Amino acid sequence: MLHRYRALFLALSAAILLLLAYTAWWAALAGRVRTVLTEAPGKALAENGIVLDLRDPVVAGFPLSLTVDLSGLRAQWPSGTILELGPLAAHAFAWNPSEIHVTAAAPLRLDLAGSARHATISGTASGLTGTVNLGLDGQPLLVTASLSALGALANARWEAAMATITWTAPAQPPGGPTDPQGQVSLLVRDLDLPGRVPAPLSRRIEQVSLSYEPRGPLPAKPSVEGMTAWRDGGGTVEILGARVLWSGMDLRAKATLALDRQMQPEGAGAAELSGGQTLIDMLAQNGGMQTEQAAAMKAALSTLSKRTDDGRDVLQVPVTLQNSRLFVGPLQVATLPPIPWN
Repeated sequence: MLHRYRALFLALSAAILLLLAYTAWWAALAGRVRTVLTEAPGKALAENGIVLDLRDPVVAGFPLSLTVDLSGLRAQWPSGTILELGPLAAHAFAWNPSEIHVTAAAPLRLDLAGSARHATISGTASGLTGTVNLGLDGQPLLVTASLSALGALANARWEAAMATITWTAPAQPPGGPTDPQGQVSLLVRDLDLPGRVPAPLSRRIEQVSLSYEPRGPLPAKPSVEGMTAWRDGGGTVEILGARVLWSGMDLRAKATLALDRQMQPEGAGAAELSGGQTLIDMLAQNGGMQTEQAAAMKAALSTLSKRTDDGRDVLQVPVTLQNSRLFVGPLQVATLPPIPWN
């Protein structure tokens, strides 16, 4: 009988010790998080000149998780750009503290500061969900954020059902002047264009996606001096994939971008377009092309197109960006506004 009670006592003692150790670990982790929240505003100001306001932080969640709740967040950059979030919550389960889940509610607003040549751009969203995956060293390996019901106001109103932004850390820590700095991906669905769109094009672009990777360490603050050093060190931006699905058209492209001597983007790549008949119909219906010309263009497009493994008939053309002018094949399709680095 005593032997049985001794075993029970030892089991209870071990359970109590484990519970005390877990409680101490949770309390220490919560203390570290509170310290980070306290020091974050001053650190952001010292390192990047950002005025950061974390409103009413509360750390809780014992025993199964660690949670941080804020009544709001506001960040203002030296340029005048302002980010504002409504109630925000972040939590991680105790058995998987390296995976942090974040949600934020309206108001979600980003005001990109304007200049003498560029108007202020304001963006809003109705909600945000995101995930941050950390490595053993505490550094982010994968960051994903999804925004719903977006709106952007510049010269006209743009709206989208959702947008997802993902950042993936490089496989190896960058060390050289042209090493990958991490991959950024953007996916936008159901993007509604402002104003009138010429038929037969729809006002809604079904999908816009972009995946790119900077090569070479970008400066923390974009400036002429910092970006010049990045350019002269061999820095480039690799467009790993871009895609637009719109009114039956499927445009895909890859390219390499750099900065020219005037500190403006330049680059070259390749694109493939399927469903290009829609563009010819648009020109014909809006007086840009005669019926006979449209028929001849469609015949030429059919002749020049090639069938891909996934069954698409695509026209492959080079894409170049030079002197702020974007060319698809021999045709100039856009003139880009200059980037005012300072």
